[in-house]
Amino acid sequence: MTTPSKRDLRHAARARRRELARRMDAAAPGLIADAVLRFVPDPGRVAVYESLPDEPPTGRLVEALLEAGHAVIVPVVLDDFTLEWRYAVPGTEGDHATVRRPSHGGHEPDPRERDAWLGADALATCDLVVTPGLAVDRHGTRLGQGGGCYDRALLHRAPSAPVVTLLHEGEQSNVDLPADPHDVPVDGFVTTTGRVVRLR
Repeated sequence: MTTPSKRDLRHAARARRRELARRMDAAAPGLIADAVLRFVPDPGRVAVYESLPDEPPTGRLVEALLEAGHAVIVPVVLDDFTLEWRYAVPGTEGDHATVRRPSHGGHEPDPRERDAWLGADALATCDLVVTPGLAVDRHGTRLGQGGGCYDRALLHRAPSAPVVTLLHEGEQSNVDLPADPHDVPVDGFVTTTGRVVRLR
């Protein structure tokens, strides 16, 4: 039996995600926020992504973290798939505005905007990193979207900072996912039902 490639797994996972997102309970944003808050020391600094429509929602999570007095940073994807970081703004959702082009040469954004960027190594200052992902297996292997941006970014995190992926309930992989040498395993995941699974 041939082992599915990451490309095939992503294709199947995206189709599954569209259906799970369509059926997601309205309580999911609050359940995710309550679950993730249990991971954060007080006060803490947390890296969170701004969710796209099919992803487990992070808007309420960002708001809850800020309300609890935590510092929150979110990524901006550069054209070379490096993650730059900035402070979160409540109510913002991910879209094409989270992608800044170009990273080298060409037209550069307003210098006042650049002053708000925290650097590609900002994860070194975080107490918790919340990542996107299409699936996670029992070893903490995370199936991402394929750009490798989070695997590179996670090399900057503090060794003591746990990495948690948000999944729709039903996206945990029951089989081992393929892992490349550069893949960084996660420490656990939180689902849209508020279920917390610690893996490492």
